[in-house]
Amino acid sequence: MTAEFLKAGASQPVLVRRLEISPWRGGLLPVLPTDLESYVAGVVAGEAAIFRAPAAREAMAILARTWALRRRGRHQAEGFDFCTLTHCQVFRSLVPGAAEDPAVHRTQGQVLQFRGNAVDPYYSADCGGMTEAAGNVWPDSAQPYLVTLRDPYCAGSEHATWRRVMPLEQAEQILRRDMRVALGGPLTRIAIAKSDLSGRAQVLRVEAGIEKQVDANAFRYTANQRWGWATLESNLYTIDQQGGALVFEGRGLGHGVGLCQAGAEAMGRMGQSAEQILAFYFPGTRLAALPDPAADLSLSSEHFAMAFPASQREWAPRALETLERVRREVSARVAQTGSPWSAALSHLLGSHIRVRTFETTSEFIHASGQPGWAAASNDGESIDLQPLSLLERKGILETTLRHELMHLVVHHARAASVPQWYEEGLVLYLTHQQAGPGGSELAPGRSLEEAISSPRSEAEMKAAYALALERVRRIAAQRGEAALWRILREPAGEERNWVGER
Repeated sequence: MTAEFLKAGASQPVLVRRLEISPWRGGLLPVLPTDLESYVAGVVAGEAAIFRAPAAREAMAILARTWALRRRGRHQAEGFDFCTLTHCQVFRSLVPGAAEDPAVHRTQGQVLQFRGNAVDPYYSADCGGMTEAAGNVWPDSAQPYLVTLRDPYCAGSEHATWRRVMPLEQAEQILRRDMRVALGGPLTRIAIAKSDLSGRAQVLRVEAGIEKQVDANAFRYTANQRWGWATLESNLYTIDQQGGALVFEGRGLGHGVGLCQAGAEAMGRMGQSAEQILAFYFPGTRLAALPDPAADLSLSSEHFAMAFPASQREWAPRALETLERVRREVSARVAQTGSPWSAALSHLLGSHIRVRTFETTSEFIHASGQPGWAAASNDGESIDLQPLSLLERKGILETTLRHELMHLVVHHARAASVPQWYEEGLVLYLTHQQAGPGGSELAPGRSLEEAISSPRSEAEMKAAYALALERVRRIAAQRGEAALWRILREPAGEERNWVGER
């Protein structure tokens, strides 16, 4: 099957209007150019083909448009914005007049927002009477508007209930061969060990000579990948054992996060509007018009979402590509530590990290609270950057991105008792950065911690960085690099004295 791809232009916050063919993975695949509203029409045709209620189709059009604006550039590295498959949104090839879909026309330019920002517009086929909180499926996607809700509207859908019988031998193949779970003998039982507030299975208890606990999401995904996507339609099930088989009695189809398509269709047929449908499934959100083209634009990749003013458009794609490359390098560095928390840090690097840049240094200072000599700032969750054009002109764009990304990782691993200077020195050490002469330029009575956390001048900041790096290098020479990560998380004995020096 040949896939089509969509590519965004660089001159406006909509998709390009010229046909391009893009090389991809050793072959040529068609890149379909289209404008935003035509893309929305293609998604409605692909994702909501069975909808008959006009309001439900309108709700889906608004979500499709919101998703496109929030995730634009998801396949930037391959040379297009979105694939036409479920990895992005299912898109049906455009035909003449597709953009005139009444649902698209009536909602033109409308997006769904929460506190002024585009929402994460998740949706699934059928929630089974209870929507799922996003944080239970993807911990980094938790949002106040993606919570568990009782849904009375989808009760009559074709996926309201389902039943699957899975022989123990089949379940054992999934566990042993596909999931690589080390079993101690033949599988004798699978039971639900933990459910979340929506009633969905989170952890399964596996009995096979020994007891093991298995992630329920991983089990369902693997089972469906091996035996067909309707093997287990959702995680909202109970398990009964009858002889040599497991009997799954379940409700719903899909992950259950956000809008329930079966419920939305039922609400539409009852006469409720698209706005009422979206308000029910995304509490606290509101409809809004597309942002002013002069306002900040956005660009996304697999792991980053960047907001930037139009003046920085020229540098944003390359900055995003650099972030993805640096992320791979940092992820490999973290994996080499072998630390017990390296998996958690790798998860952080796998999440969607927010990055923001500004038109002027003054705007950066106002938004971040940092002095003008600072190249960037991060709060442990997102990164603020000076204007990309300024960082590029100074020749420090890539260095700054690498430094801030490593900061996110080190900040999450740092124990509360470890001072900030150690974090800064470790980041400099791990990113192989150099610092100027230090020590003597610290003002009398000023500790290293004070100079790092609130420097009074650029000279003091550079001096403090140099001293912090010097101390970390000394510890590395005495204890080895692996110890640096352990000290960051759990300093013990005399190590507390080393990192406690102010």
